[in-house]
Amino acid sequence: MSSLNDKGFNEDPVNFINKLKPIEAKRSKEAVWSTLELMLDKPLKKQGNVISKNSRKWQIAASLIFVMLFASVFGSKFYKKSVRAIAGKQEIAFLPDGSEVHLNSKSEISYNPIWWKVNREVDLKGEAFFKVKKGKKFTVVSNIGITTVVGTSFNIFARNNHYVVTCLTGKVKVVSVKTKQETLITPNQMVRFSDDGKIQLNSNVNAKLATYWSVGKFVFTQVALDEVLSEIELRYGVKIENLSNSKELYTGNFNKENDIELALNLVCKPFGLEYKKLPSGAYLIQRTL
Repeated sequence: MSSLNDKGFNEDPVNFINKLKPIEAKRSKEAVWSTLELMLDKPLKKQGNVISKNSRKWQIAASLIFVMLFASVFGSKFYKKSVRAIAGKQEIAFLPDGSEVHLNSKSEISYNPIWWKVNREVDLKGEAFFKVKKGKKFTVVSNIGITTVVGTSFNIFARNNHYVVTCLTGKVKVVSVKTKQETLITPNQMVRFSDDGKIQLNSNVNAKLATYWSVGKFVFTQVALDEVLSEIELRYGVKIENLSNSKELYTGNFNKENDIELALNLVCKPFGLEYKKLPSGAYLIQRTL
């Protein structure tokens, strides 16, 4: 084996460590480990039973570099990259494997790009439409439910205590965090969680309707007025206060117009409601006088 002197290791170890920073940018981990092995194999100069101070420095340097490498690998496991769509906007995220995620307004995903090949897992808050590339298991996690697929397309609505999954292609496994109940759904099937976390299956839906939000459309079928107004509020990025106390259900579909007042007129007029814009920019919904 070549001696350490042949490798130029008579220099101070502090200078050597400085040359390694940042380790990831200049040298591979394999190269650094090879260097450390040479350090540890260096014969210790002795004077009686006293170890050479320079050799001791190299041992300390090797330990420091090991800690740096361990921290780098361990820390990367908890690194997360996030993509967020603010209120009134929508975003498209492309994951490391080419999978595509359309984010509805006020929604967010996060994932670990470094460990992606090992674990394709996404955390979701809000609503998103996924087009997943075939490969290893792909998991979407929220506080309410966990959805697992291999390669398929599906829509997830996960806001507050509401959780709805609609399958467009392939097969989707859905698990309730609260009850641990699970089910497998196929195209044109949808599951919705009840307030106590139980899974409710609808085996005959038009799955495409669940994704119309991604192309600028509103589609509602027997939806409570409060929920309709909440969706308009999110997608236009405005505040809407409903004072009507209406318990009626709304059915209708319309395009997302540039003017929010066109949308409010379509929703409010059938129920004898009116909207009023406040100086703050918010809207007030109330009964027609």
